[in-house]
Amino acid sequence: MKKQTLMGIATAVILASYVGISVASEFGNARKGRFLYRQTCRPCHMENPVGEIPAQYLGPDSKTQAEWKQVFENYTELPCAGHWGELSDQDRMDILQYVHDGAQDSPTPAKCG
Repeated sequence: MKKQTLMGIATAVILASYVGISVASEFGNARKGRFLYRQTCRPCHMENPVGEIPAQYLGPDSKTQAEWKQVFENYTELPCAGHWGELSDQDRMDILQYVHDGAQDSPTPAKCG
């Protein structure tokens, strides 16, 4: 009887872990997205050494999760759409995962990108 209970608990834990991992990665790989964000987006959207910002500041915490989803759904309408077109669909999903995870309404907002 105890062996069956332990097997049931182990199965429930494994299933819960699997579901948690799949929910956490709704779009793509946040770690890769952070790298791509820093390489692709940050040069224009962060203050440079002279104190200028070529484009409006845009860190992960500058939008809510819903706003980020909307940005990525309509990226072809943005002034920098040409740069976005150079990214693969997977790269865009990875960046979305990163900014979504660090959005202002996320459990852990990310300021600097």
